[in-house]
Amino acid sequence: MNYIFFDIECANCFQGQGKICSFGYVITDEEFNIIEKRDIVINPRSKFHLVGHGNHPGIVLAYEEAVFKAAPTFPNFYKEIRSLLQDKNSLILGFSVMSDANYIKSECSRYELEMFDYDFIDVQRIYTDMHSLTNTPSLIKCASEYNIAQSQDVHKSDDDALLTMRVMKAMCEATNLSVRELIKKYPHSKCWCKDGELDCEFATFRAIQRANKLSKMEVITGSKRTNWMYAPDLDNHRNFASYATGVFVNYSSKSPLCGKRICISNLYEEFHFAEMMNIVSALAKVGVRYSYKPNYCDIFVTYELKGKHDEEYECYRLRKALRLIESGEKHIEFISFKEFLEMLELKEEELSTLDYSTLSPLWKKTPVGN
Repeated sequence: MNYIFFDIECANCFQGQGKICSFGYVITDEEFNIIEKRDIVINPRSKFHLVGHGNHPGIVLAYEEAVFKAAPTFPNFYKEIRSLLQDKNSLILGFSVMSDANYIKSECSRYELEMFDYDFIDVQRIYTDMHSLTNTPSLIKCASEYNIAQSQDVHKSDDDALLTMRVMKAMCEATNLSVRELIKKYPHSKCWCKDGELDCEFATFRAIQRANKLSKMEVITGSKRTNWMYAPDLDNHRNFASYATGVFVNYSSKSPLCGKRICISNLYEEFHFAEMMNIVSALAKVGVRYSYKPNYCDIFVTYELKGKHDEEYECYRLRKALRLIESGEKHIEFISFKEFLEMLELKEEELSTLDYSTLSPLWKKTPVGN
């Protein structure tokens, strides 16, 4: 098994499309003995724009523009590069290599060449995860960590590929692990091109991480967004409204609550779809109709919700209920959410499990939750 380290330089990346002007690589054996080192100079067939932006300085390439423009264009090296990256007996590696892979994809698209499948490893990601870094380091920064004397004042693809190899070798020596053992230990370094699309384990990990990351209100309410009444792309509120207005209320119940209407603070209702479905069901069984509006309720259930810094969120339903009391328009009994659960003999931890088959039935047999 050989290792192939590669690096690419571009004349420009206008419109996010890299115009490759050199493809450099270094082939080594598993002991990092160099078998071949080569820099393929390519005519980018585009203008050179190497100035920096933001905190990124411009770069200086190893050859004069005339040298690049005298070279063949990318299609002339396409088969050679494809063969190199698809070599079954080699492991392909690079530094911040998804960028290089995107350049190849851009050129294949520009010249109407078929994009090919291949797998590759990002040495930058191994270093980043090994040192538990938040931000990805430059190649020079990684090299300096291992006292590898090297300059990138002039960018030459095969020299940068060699520097990547030396960093990889240093990481193996520092950990006493082989390349494959390091990849196994830091799997986010795995990247690939499949059916013309680029992806990597780190991107997959980040997508899952973002999906699982709780928002500020999820942390405060203790309820995931998928359980909110107004969660995007869900029909929670529609299903709840349909059920709350259509549920069969057992007015023949012997409960002292029978015939009353209860309204619950919007601070609870808006973030607890499953719980509210179960609550409405429990109320219906004892002859109680749930009400969205304070002016129709006999009992108002208050709920306290505090922010990160103990600031209290305001309940607009409670505000309206208090105005009704002050104006003399309505007599409303106020109870806390804890008192409400005790009154109905409900346990809050059991309310979060929603089983449609156990809910109180509807007046008409209209399915809910489908």
